[in-house]
Amino acid sequence: MSFRILSLDGGGIRGVVAATMLAAIEQRINQPLNEYFDLIAGTSTGSILAGAIAIGRSSQEIVDLYKQRSSIIFPYRSLFSPKRLPLLLKYGLSAPKFSDSGLIQVLQAVFGDVRLLDINKPRLLIVSYDTISRGAIIFKSWRQNPDYGNLPLWEACVCSAAAPTYFPAHKLDRKISGVTENATANSITLEQGASAVEDIYNNTQISIHSGVGKGQVRKIKKYIGFSRRALLDSPWERIPEENSSYLIKATYSSIDGGVAANNPSSCAVAEALRLGYKVEDISVLSIGTGELTRIIPFEKAQGLGLIEWAAPLISVLLDASSGVYEYITDKMIHDRVLRLQFKLDRGLTGKPLSDDIDDVSPENINNLIEAAEVYMQQSSVEAALQNFLHIHQ
Repeated sequence: MSFRILSLDGGGIRGVVAATMLAAIEQRINQPLNEYFDLIAGTSTGSILAGAIAIGRSSQEIVDLYKQRSSIIFPYRSLFSPKRLPLLLKYGLSAPKFSDSGLIQVLQAVFGDVRLLDINKPRLLIVSYDTISRGAIIFKSWRQNPDYGNLPLWEACVCSAAAPTYFPAHKLDRKISGVTENATANSITLEQGASAVEDIYNNTQISIHSGVGKGQVRKIKKYIGFSRRALLDSPWERIPEENSSYLIKATYSSIDGGVAANNPSSCAVAEALRLGYKVEDISVLSIGTGELTRIIPFEKAQGLGLIEWAAPLISVLLDASSGVYEYITDKMIHDRVLRLQFKLDRGLTGKPLSDDIDDVSPENINNLIEAAEVYMQQSSVEAALQNFLHIHQ
C-alpha cells in the first residue's frame, strides 16, 4: 500500500516559492493536494503551507495569502523603524525584530477555530523546538499528546514559525502528569519517566490529583534532575504517598522548528515507518523555498562576533539543516523521493531573488513567484515530476 508524503521547508516569505510550485503540481494531478497525499509535514513557513493544504485550501489561495498578508507579519524592513519601539521598551536592545502579533493575527484568520486533532486526512506533522528541554516538538494531528492536548492549529504554526532574532519565542502551556515515587514534607520525587534535566521544573506549579494529599497545590522552587526530586516552596499538609498522582503545569518555550529540521522529510518518513508502512511503499515529494547563494567570505566570517553573527547564523543553520535532512531522506528511500529546489540567483529569470525571510516587497515576491514558475516549466523538472507522479499513482 503506497504512502505519499509531502514535505515543506521553512523560509519565511520564500514560502511563496513552495506555494507556486504546489500550484503547478495541483494542476498536474488534477485533484486537491490534501486528497492526494497521506501525510503533509511542514516546518516554519512550511507549517503554514502544510496546515492550509490540510484544511483544504488550494495552492493558489496560499500564493495569494503570501502576496496580500505578508506585510502584516513583516511590517517593516529596518531594525530602526519607529514601529519597533514597543519591542525595544519591552525587551531592550536585544529585542527580536518583530512582534508576533501580526503572525498570530494572520494565522488565526487563516485557520479560525480548527484544532490540530480536527484534521483526520491527510495526517499533518509540524516541527518546532523547545528551548527549555532543548529538544524538538513534533506536533501530530493523529496522536494526542497529553502535554499540550488538542491545541489550535494556528498556535502549532506559531510555535513552528517563531524564528529566533525575528520573533519572540512562543509560550505554550504544558501539562505533565505522573505517579509519585516518594515524598517528604518538603519534597516530592517524580516517577521514572520524568525529565532528568536540572532545574527544568523550577517555578512551576505541582498539584496532587488523586490518592493521599489530593487537592494540594505547591510551587517547585528547585528541581534536582539527577534524582527527579522537586523541592517545594512550602510543606505538604498531607504528605503524598506512593502512587498518588500529580500534575505539573509547565511551559514550552517554542521557537522555529528549522533549528531542529528545516526540511522535515526525514521526520515524516520516520513517522510513516512508525505507523507500520514499509520503506518500499513510502514516497516523498520534498519542496524547498530556494537555496541560499549569498556567500559569507572567510575574511568576513573570521571577524564576525557575537552580535554580527546573530542574523546570518539563522540562515546558515536553516540552510544547513535542509541539506542534511535531504541527504538522510534520500539514503532511506532512494529513488522514491523527489526534491524540488532552485538557487536564489538570477539564473532562471535574470531578476534578483532575495534570500531574506522578511523581504516582503512586491518586487521580491513577484520575482520569487516568476522564478518558481520558470523552474517548474524546465524540461528536466517536468520529466522528473512526471516520472515521480507516474511511479506513485
